[in-house]
Amino acid sequence: MVDRIAKTQYASELRPGVVVNTVFLCADVRVRTTKSGSQFADVRLVDRTGEISLKLWNYSSDAVRGLEPGAFVRVRNVSVTEFNGALQLSCETAQFGGALTLCEPSECNLAEYVPSTVRNVDEMLKEIDDAIASIKTKSVKCLLESFFGAPEFRTRFMEWPAAVRHHHAYSGGLLEHTAGVLRICLCAADQYEFVDRDILIAGALLHDVGKLQSYDYDRTQGAASMSLPGVMTDHIVIGVEVANRRIADLVNGCERRSSCAGPCWTEKATLHMTHLITSHHGNLEWGSPVQPATIEACILHHADNMDAQVNKYERAIRDMLGTGDGQYRYSEHVGKMVWVPPGSFDEHKR
Repeated sequence: MVDRIAKTQYASELRPGVVVNTVFLCADVRVRTTKSGSQFADVRLVDRTGEISLKLWNYSSDAVRGLEPGAFVRVRNVSVTEFNGALQLSCETAQFGGALTLCEPSECNLAEYVPSTVRNVDEMLKEIDDAIASIKTKSVKCLLESFFGAPEFRTRFMEWPAAVRHHHAYSGGLLEHTAGVLRICLCAADQYEFVDRDILIAGALLHDVGKLQSYDYDRTQGAASMSLPGVMTDHIVIGVEVANRRIADLVNGCERRSSCAGPCWTEKATLHMTHLITSHHGNLEWGSPVQPATIEACILHHADNMDAQVNKYERAIRDMLGTGDGQYRYSEHVGKMVWVPPGSFDEHKR
């Protein structure tokens, strides 16, 4: 039996000056060039609590064979530094094999290294199920049940990240983001007039369904990457195709079709559903082929953006809590200075 390496330090606990002696999972390696023209590697190291950037100066791929997403990296006696308000580790590539070494996966407990949602998965799934159960429009309910009632889809949906590097970029992130967007949309449906609550729920639950195909995700490595379909067409196009194909299946071959009193998916209703998915990024420069033209699309876009942006602030604050008595610090997650309140993470937990 292989002895497991004990995880003794976590990313969320690191502060400037702390000497690191622990193992991280490599989630990403990007080769960049300094102003002077030399290459360095920007390595994203993660564990279940967060992440930290490792800068490898004077980079040579031959010197760091095996350093790739999914590799376990052992760090020995490297001090945490701070640059532009962001914490990082810094080493010369020549130190690979000494201060930095690779570990066998069998030596590490995967649960300690895979970033995942901190929210209760069962509770979020119940929120989705309850919202579907509340829908009065039979065709909309059938569409959503055909997705979330399928065990394989449900399992995949609860594990998938919502992004590669930006918001909710961890296991369970897609479920967390979808549940967050759903909550905002339900509040808006109660707040404003002229809102079709049922189709808005459908938009909230399926707006990012294309990400299940636009990302490749290996939970055993804790790493997500763009799939070929994702690179070539993006999740919005894939999502429209997935939703419209399922609608066509319901119209043409639903086993329960004969028991429905009203019409199934009409051309107008299908177009409305398509519009929710295609417009949810809001602006053409943000990837939407069209801008929101319905009140439901307007709500969905702002709910999607709000949940994504707030998640970045949550992660930034969680990573930096306890570093001082309240201060502004630069966050790579947000891309700007963020106010970090005083106190520890436990003091701010709800």
